[in-house]
Amino acid sequence: MADNPVLDRMSGFAAQPVARQLSLLAGFAASIALAIAVVNWASTPSYEPVYGAMSPADNATAINVLQTSGIPYRMEQGTGLLEVPYDDVLRARMALASEGFPRNGGGVGFESLYEEQQMGLSSFMEQARYHRAVEAELSRTISAMSSVSGARVHLAVAKQSAFMRRGNEPSASVMVSLLPGVRLSERQLSGIIHLVASSTPNLDSERVSVVDQAGKLLSSQGEDSDFGYSAEQFRLAQQFENSLSDRIMGILEPILGVGAVRAQVTADMDFTRIESTNEIYDPTTVLRSEQTTQDITNRGTGGGQAAGALVAQPPQQGALAANEDPAAPADNIPDRESTKETRNYEVNKTISHTRRVPGTIQKLSVAVVVDYVLDENGERIALDQGRIDQINALVREAIGFSAERGDSVQIINSPFIAPDPIEPIPEPGLFEQAWVWELGRGLLAALAVIALIFVVLRPMIRYSTSYTPPLPATPSRLENAMADADGAEGTLALSGPTTTPAPSKPNYHQSVAMARNTAVEQPVRAAYVVKNWIAADG
Repeated sequence: MADNPVLDRMSGFAAQPVARQLSLLAGFAASIALAIAVVNWASTPSYEPVYGAMSPADNATAINVLQTSGIPYRMEQGTGLLEVPYDDVLRARMALASEGFPRNGGGVGFESLYEEQQMGLSSFMEQARYHRAVEAELSRTISAMSSVSGARVHLAVAKQSAFMRRGNEPSASVMVSLLPGVRLSERQLSGIIHLVASSTPNLDSERVSVVDQAGKLLSSQGEDSDFGYSAEQFRLAQQFENSLSDRIMGILEPILGVGAVRAQVTADMDFTRIESTNEIYDPTTVLRSEQTTQDITNRGTGGGQAAGALVAQPPQQGALAANEDPAAPADNIPDRESTKETRNYEVNKTISHTRRVPGTIQKLSVAVVVDYVLDENGERIALDQGRIDQINALVREAIGFSAERGDSVQIINSPFIAPDPIEPIPEPGLFEQAWVWELGRGLLAALAVIALIFVVLRPMIRYSTSYTPPLPATPSRLENAMADADGAEGTLALSGPTTTPAPSKPNYHQSVAMARNTAVEQPVRAAYVVKNWIAADG
């Protein structure tokens, strides 16, 4: 009968005790499970976050989109980020972009108005949902700014009532989360305030407060008006100076080259607020109307008439009776005479109200530095005086130079110190490539499986087939040879004492297993037996 190793091992395993068989089976199962776990670890792709942190509602919507698209995903335990396999990141972002991701600011905006409304919804809840949608839309708009990573908006709008002549004015609060190392500029802050104020009816920009994630008040509520005016004046002066500097740079850089000129402008501005009212009369007069009134009263005459009596004819003025003596006193001289004249003239009057706008320019001071130029040999040389005069004339025209105002322009030609060259961004190393780590993980898994096979499984298989039951005491050629090799120990069998009860004749497979066991455990005795066999067979 031919020697079959598989049958020999199976028969050797079947001949072992039950406890030993169970322990060997448990070891085999654990080894196979470990190998499968290593293979799964190597075949599992690396995951990468799709976007940053999102609200729970956005995560649920994104998971639904990924499930519909058939893209695997997982939630990171520590950070709660939604992750997909490295190779599916771009596909996942395209699928989520169709649903409006990333949704900056979070919350449910005006899309909630298109959802099916519940039956019996009160007007209060409808108004509350509308205000919440407005807040969410404003948060998304503010979060879209480059310096803001997230925003929350809270609107306090009082309910309008017909029984109140003047209700409470609405107000708003904005909390912005800025990026690390970034602060809002004055222009961005004003834009946020006016954006919120313009999106809410009857909301004044003065009633909009803005704070950052550290709780610092960024808006100007509660500040002194004097300091507020000072900050605004400084901003206006700085904006005007930057505008003049940009004009100078814009007109000189095309001539001298980019980076070959530097300009600084200092503006002395008057922010005094002056209001005056003047009333001016025209000195030229024109007579519009004239009225004259004369009143004459006469004394009593000698005709025996009572004083105050009426006469038939009025006395003739300037004429005396023929029989009257000129030297005698006249009786008809008026007792009282008065004249009254009234003249009306046309008088022109001018009333002027003047309010001088603050920010009047009192003086400009300009400093310009020009770099050396390159000659034909590539050497840096200074500009000639004619060239500097041309630059001076251009600068004066660009800023609106006024000698009466006392403006000054200084131009200096000096070599610039070249900055150190910027080091190029190093290329990612070999170990920073994703495919290298994937390949390394696969190789590590393969080595682990090979080591498991040769270090654990193979010795375990050998150990499982090395056990043989005790043999009978009937001497055989192999036992006699072992007895001759041991001398005094010839009475002992190869694997046990001779007194152990056993069958009268061992089978062939047991004899072969015993010989193999002896060759493995006692190589000296096995070599001695084989030597004697060779010598005996000649």
